[in-house]
Amino acid sequence: MTPLGPFSQRDGTLPSSRPMTLGGKVQRDVRLQAALALLIGIALVAVPLFIWGRGKKKHGEAELAAASASASEDAGAPTVVFGDAGAQMSVDAGGRLVTFGEPRYLKCQDPGPTKTTPEKCDHLGPMEEAITKALAERAGACLPALKQNAAINVIVDVTFKKKKFHLSAGKDGTTIPAAQRKKVLSCIEKGIASPSWDTIAHAHQRYVFQFLATFGAPPAGAPSSLQ
Repeated sequence: MTPLGPFSQRDGTLPSSRPMTLGGKVQRDVRLQAALALLIGIALVAVPLFIWGRGKKKHGEAELAAASASASEDAGAPTVVFGDAGAQMSVDAGGRLVTFGEPRYLKCQDPGPTKTTPEKCDHLGPMEEAITKALAERAGACLPALKQNAAINVIVDVTFKKKKFHLSAGKDGTTIPAAQRKKVLSCIEKGIASPSWDTIAHAHQRYVFQFLATFGAPPAGAPSSLQ
């Protein structure tokens, strides 16, 4: 029997020092190609969606900004709502600056002997809003021609039982001549819409409050209905 040589095997094949890896390599290549195909597919779907989403967001932001600008232009004179804050505020009323001082409640009353001190009166926010809005909107039409700042101490008398309110001018702080005060406030009062009385929260039947309204002189050449 002939001995086997160092480079022979019994089955006649040559020995090899490397394992058979062709099948494993093919499987790895297939998995790699499948993963790459999946990533490419995701990218083809995600990238257009991302670009479309950014464009839609920018378009929506532009529409929102345009709507806000349009709303601001149509809003007219700003509304001052003091409520319980009591802060002094200024608004631009058609080129004429109007400054509203802190509202001070003089009385709040109910039928009967019970009395409430002014500092314990609740505030009528909707009434303050309606009156200050009318003052801002009608300042140009109702005020006389001014060469310098002018002020009116506006006194508001509100009666819920009769569902009425009335404006008058107090002397404290008022600089507009006495002959024009009543005419100015009557003109402004006509511009105040009748409030929805049943929706105004109130703890008492009658209120009297006041605040100082200061009007800046209008720009040169601006017309005024009162001379």
